[in-house]
Amino acid sequence: MKRSTRVALVACVALGAIAPASANHSWGGYHWAGDGSNVTIKVNTSITSQWNTSVADSISDWNGSNELTLNTASSSASPKKCSPIAGQILVCNSAYGNRGWLGIASIWLTSGHISQATTKLNDSYFNSAQYNTPAWRALVACQEIGHDFGLDHQDETFNNVNLGTCMDYTNAPDGGVVGGFNYGPSNRHPNSHDYQELSVIYNHDDGFTTATATAATNFGIREVGKPVPQQSSDAGVGDTMASWGRAIHRDAKGRPDVFVKSLGGGRKVLSHVFWSLEANGTEAR
Repeated sequence: MKRSTRVALVACVALGAIAPASANHSWGGYHWAGDGSNVTIKVNTSITSQWNTSVADSISDWNGSNELTLNTASSSASPKKCSPIAGQILVCNSAYGNRGWLGIASIWLTSGHISQATTKLNDSYFNSAQYNTPAWRALVACQEIGHDFGLDHQDETFNNVNLGTCMDYTNAPDGGVVGGFNYGPSNRHPNSHDYQELSVIYNHDDGFTTATATAATNFGIREVGKPVPQQSSDAGVGDTMASWGRAIHRDAKGRPDVFVKSLGGGRKVLSHVFWSLEANGTEAR
């Protein structure tokens, strides 16, 4: 969706403003550098068939933002490694192990902007009956991909009424009455507040872009006359807590869910971890 549809989106946001949540859930202001009009990002997928629907729907939902144009492509990248691609996003699924997490979104920052990002979806849990549902797959895929654009959560309480957005933690992603409590709407998709927040995050001209149509060793940065910092494309962010760096945030259950790892020269990688309901936040080894 491009800026020609901004009037319709603003109207939608105005209606959505009566909801309890508000559009103030940027993830530290992190974003892909762009010209303030529209950022085109290539989203590569290295996924198996059971994720086709939820991942495709999530990408389509986020493409509904006026600020983003998402071009998708199937990737031959190893889903187990899910090594980042310079200037692009890579979405993978694999059996990463019973380490307590359902999904991880990682963003690499160069010159203060997102220069590459990955989403990992953990089949070690999604192959189990509890999480092998369309609602759980949709929630986690949508939320982790949303983090890759610089969005944070709208709410981090699991046992309250759903906000109707995938950027909301919940015990019941499909909503409705569960265990005698009415969770309300489903959390399978973004809502108007998510689109509004993207318009806030991306509504300025950085003078260069960090997103590229083809992989590049300079991480997509196109800033004329300035040196481009280099870094390894596989910066050691793995499947265990030890590889994620230092915890800098905890969820409502007290579990560390945001980590930062310094790469030197002012560069770093941040990871948002979506724990399973039963995890205690110390299971990753």
